[in-house]
Amino acid sequence: MTKEKPVTVIQNIARALEILSCFSINQPELGISEIATQLGIYRSTVYRVLKTLEQYGYVIQNSQNQRYRLGFKFFDLGTVVISKLEVRDVALPYMQRLCAETRETIALNVADNDERVCIEKVESPESIRNVIPIGYRNPIYFTAAGKALLAFYAEGDLERIISSKRLQESALGKSIDVDSFRNELRLIAQRGYALSHSEVSAGTSAVAAPIYNYEQHVIASLSTHGPEHRFMDKGLEILIEKTVDTAREISIRLGWK
Repeated sequence: MTKEKPVTVIQNIARALEILSCFSINQPELGISEIATQLGIYRSTVYRVLKTLEQYGYVIQNSQNQRYRLGFKFFDLGTVVISKLEVRDVALPYMQRLCAETRETIALNVADNDERVCIEKVESPESIRNVIPIGYRNPIYFTAAGKALLAFYAEGDLERIISSKRLQESALGKSIDVDSFRNELRLIAQRGYALSHSEVSAGTSAVAAPIYNYEQHVIASLSTHGPEHRFMDKGLEILIEKTVDTAREISIRLGWK
């Protein structure tokens, strides 16, 4: 049996995490001396770490008593985590129903670092099907699943991606015309769904629709994937209608009006 290599621990990061872990509901505010005593480390070390964390918004110092508490950065990060978990939990039963109705693979996708990431999927029962692993990534300007997210980006972020040198060709080597791509994204935003055919893998098709949250923001996309010939045989309009309707139901459950 081969031994696993020990994971290299970055001492400064480990120390910062130890200090952050000292805060709790029962101890929402702590002073430098309290943390140093609790962890058995030098006050100067605690001071340097807290000042660094304060600079990045992870802790806040109370100006009246000089004690520290966790900053709003953790609230922001927690909101991101909760929103991703919430949409996944809400969407799954709807995805299972859509898979049963269409007999195609259904995926739930979010945007991360200008990529589309699959965070949940229900695979088609057909022997020939699209397999999309959870965690699968591809550039957000590829396939319906990504473009249903990109079409609702803020204008500045959208232009940054469109003008990027990466936006040159598809995975199959077909060049992407920037003007046509802009028009496609405008159309997706207007009609509320995206289509793709043979963009990453030859002979595959997908339809995707945006999912909104209670703040009326697009936070995910719901996509139906399958072989191109089956999309045509079943009736593309029916697959579009079912995908859009299901995405709308999920959005309503998330508080979208």
